[in-house]
Amino acid sequence: MVFTLKSFNFGLEEIKKHTVMLSILVPTDYSPEAKNALHYAYQFALYTNSNLVLYHAMPAIVPVTEMPFESYYLDEDEEQQMLLDTYTNFISGLGLNPVKVQVKALVDMQTQITTGIKEAFEKSNCDLVIMGTHGASGFRKVFLGSTTAKLISNAIFPVIAIPGTYKFAPVYHLIYASDLQELNDELAVLIPFAEVFHAVLEVIYFDYAGPESEKLMMDAETYILSLSYKNITLSIKKGNLQLNLAENLRKHINYNNTQLLIMYRGSHTWVDNLFMGSNSQKMVLESGLPVLILQKIID
Repeated sequence: MVFTLKSFNFGLEEIKKHTVMLSILVPTDYSPEAKNALHYAYQFALYTNSNLVLYHAMPAIVPVTEMPFESYYLDEDEEQQMLLDTYTNFISGLGLNPVKVQVKALVDMQTQITTGIKEAFEKSNCDLVIMGTHGASGFRKVFLGSTTAKLISNAIFPVIAIPGTYKFAPVYHLIYASDLQELNDELAVLIPFAEVFHAVLEVIYFDYAGPESEKLMMDAETYILSLSYKNITLSIKKGNLQLNLAENLRKHINYNNTQLLIMYRGSHTWVDNLFMGSNSQKMVLESGLPVLILQKIID
């Protein structure tokens, strides 16, 4: 099993030297929700000494009039410059310094936005996608509506989905929902992530009184106590079988002191149940918290 968030597999010395460098893809359609995600990405990049790759996909439409196609959009170079200018004006308008974060722009033409995001991620050798949710309608909805849920449930790369109204706050409390089956490998990735922010990592386990539950909990507590990073807590919650996993999570999360919800997903894992229906997708994405989805890849 491979646990991915590749650039967070760094050591403590790199963290202390603040040499961590991620390449973060930020899809945008210039909507308020996308700009809100861009603001989050900018702040995230400052914390992690990372760079941003702004991505905009132009719809590959077929004109139904005699107007030349070129009249609908600028060429790619002009679109890229417009994207960079929009970033500069937006960040400056927030009273922030846009040059503190290294930024480049990527523009292409796509019929499927999710395909464009995946291609941009690979082309730019990115480590992470940060994108908004709760779009409006039409083509914009592909970026920010239900397709965001589909992207994070199918993508093999890490995605942070930012609720449309969420305002960035310093990250000091992370929640990670785990079945404890592969906790050692999972924490090997998540601890460096938490260390970047000096954050508390709260591992939530829902106990459904299964035959392996007691041993899993005892092994998890022993392992966590043995770790050098001490800002980890194990929270055991009684699972309600009448609620799905998303509802159980929403019931137990303290929204006032949590800045990021982290989940792994992979083939036939319990977290996949969160994404099996549109209602569950909606509950996760409308939880009011940013959600980081990581992928487990079977070797």
